[in-house]
Amino acid sequence: MIEFRKFTEFPRGTLYDILQDAYSFDSRNKEIWDENWHESDDFFYDNPNIADHYGLVTCVDGVPIGFVTWDPRHRPEYVEIGHNGIREKYKQKGYGHMQLEEAVRRIKEYEGLKRIIVCTNSNLVAPRNYESVGFQLYDRKKNDTESAYTGDYLYYEMVL
Repeated sequence: MIEFRKFTEFPRGTLYDILQDAYSFDSRNKEIWDENWHESDDFFYDNPNIADHYGLVTCVDGVPIGFVTWDPRHRPEYVEIGHNGIREKYKQKGYGHMQLEEAVRRIKEYEGLKRIIVCTNSNLVAPRNYESVGFQLYDRKKNDTESAYTGDYLYYEMVL
């Protein structure tokens, strides 16, 4: 059974653990993103009110398998989706799609919101996932970073 729960129902380190697992397909990801993942985990667990209002943890049979966060500070112009990941073992089973649909449903509840935006990489599965719930590509930029992702950065939006 899938359910969406609050961050505060799980111990510190849960976000970090999910991100580490979700990007484990290439060891360079941990080398490059480890500090960011720790900072994100610390931020949400240091600010539980923010975490529980601007993100959700996806669980299957009570086990946290993924999460998504969003930044509402630019409302009503836009809300930006931040980290969005599913543990490797649960990928390609529809959980990422359900997680994203639930996040979009919650974000759309903000009165007067004009659009939802997100940036991802072209060599991930994520672009198809964003497109499947109604996001449209509006910009593309060359990726010049030292990253496991060699594809371009893709900028998506959902106009409301």
